[in-house]
Amino acid sequence: MIMMLQRPKIIFKILLISILLIGLSPQNTYAQKKKSKLKTQQRKIEKKISYTKKLLSETKSQKKNTLTEYNLLRSQVQDRKMLIRSYNTEVAMLDKHINNRRKQIEQLQNDIANLKEEYAALIYQSYKSRNAYDQWMYIFASDDFYQAFNRMKYLQEYNNYRRDKADAILETSHKLENEIQELQSKKDERLGVLIVKEQETRSLENDSRKKAQMVKKLKSQEQKLDDQLRKQKREWRKLDKEIQRLIQLELEKNAKGKGRLPLTPEEQKLSDSFTTNKGKLPWPSSRGVIVSRFGVGNHEQLHVKVNNRGVDIRCEKGSSARAVFDGEVVKVIQLPRFKAVLIKHGAYFTVYSRLSTIYVHEGDMIKTKQTIGSIWTDTDSGETILHFELRKSKDAQNPEFWISPR
Repeated sequence: MIMMLQRPKIIFKILLISILLIGLSPQNTYAQKKKSKLKTQQRKIEKKISYTKKLLSETKSQKKNTLTEYNLLRSQVQDRKMLIRSYNTEVAMLDKHINNRRKQIEQLQNDIANLKEEYAALIYQSYKSRNAYDQWMYIFASDDFYQAFNRMKYLQEYNNYRRDKADAILETSHKLENEIQELQSKKDERLGVLIVKEQETRSLENDSRKKAQMVKKLKSQEQKLDDQLRKQKREWRKLDKEIQRLIQLELEKNAKGKGRLPLTPEEQKLSDSFTTNKGKLPWPSSRGVIVSRFGVGNHEQLHVKVNNRGVDIRCEKGSSARAVFDGEVVKVIQLPRFKAVLIKHGAYFTVYSRLSTIYVHEGDMIKTKQTIGSIWTDTDSGETILHFELRKSKDAQNPEFWISPR
């Protein structure tokens, strides 16, 4: 009778443990998606760091362009910080996952211990009727055939029940062992991530020391850098003035009334399509690293304000510039040391500056990613930098908001 009362209680325990085991599924969909996203982000950052290293190596071999070397180094330091933040996020995820597993396994161990205690009581009860003779005597002592049949059926069910309970405990123990192994695997993975993190930190510290040395070196060449900056400012002002003039001429072509500058239907369609692709435009060079961003910023060595109406992209020597969208070549601009190309995309304009050889002509209709010209390499510094601008009518836009992220 005691065994019959204990039976529902044990069945409830088994069901509870089964539910816990389902909750311990090794593949958590949300966690896996987040982890996959982190891995993708890490691969992109590592690829960017690798490419920056290549450019940095090229710069060092020229032994001229200290300013570019410093900008590349600073860019790489920022990328490494992003990578470390990504690793920290992954480590935090693993910590949370491991803690949850420990709590669940602890609960499972408690339930198994209770199950074993209750099963031990059943074993003790069964010990009293452990031989077949006692069981047959129990059956033969029945008052009638119906009672004998029920007693025989009860003993069969009881024996099966004991066997099932033993199998359940064994199966649960195996699952617990697997969970412990999985937990250990998660620990090992966490340690691996931490090792990588430490390596990246050491590399970052080494880069920081190089950066400090670079700043010291730059201070000794401040006059040379000042001359270089003034020359760049003159080029920027001349280019900006010419771009403003050309855009104004384009806007006035379709003027149909005082203060009204409409687009043709074809231009409006192109303009709308351009707007739709915001954040998805291809880069104006197949490979490169942004070393000078859009807007007003401080020049860290010369302590002056620099207003960049576009972005400067450091490329490998021999690289080419390409169109970011379908459009019409408005003008090929000739500057003292290099050339620039202005392309119209409806109400939008893009500028590709610091080019040497030009492959397009005024009035040409060009396609997305079509090569425009080769990027000019400065013979004084040895640097190959593409200056890229994007404007809506006359208003300068931040190109990084329009081109696809790398």
